[in-house]
Amino acid sequence: MPSGLTYDELHKAVAGSAAAFRLTLKLEAVSPKVFPPTYEGGKYATEDRNIDGKTVPCVLLDSVPSQANRMELALHEAVEGGDRVAGGVG
Repeated sequence: MPSGLTYDELHKAVAGSAAAFRLTLKLEAVSPKVFPPTYEGGKYATEDRNIDGKTVPCVLLDSVPSQANRMELALHEAVEGGDRVAGGVG
């Protein structure tokens, strides 16, 4: 039996109601170098994560506020460009 989600299962899960899916992946870098964003004073954004039951300090490569800023800019540019966006704005 396949371990993946089938189209029929997906269709049934979202039919007539809101749904959310969460996907967890372990990714490998395509390059050994990663350049996380830095903030004032050359500091990295960090947060503690629970990995295998241990608290581990981690450097963030992206953050929710950063993503929100990009989405806000994209929506602003869409409205300024005359595009209609969800919610009737524009």
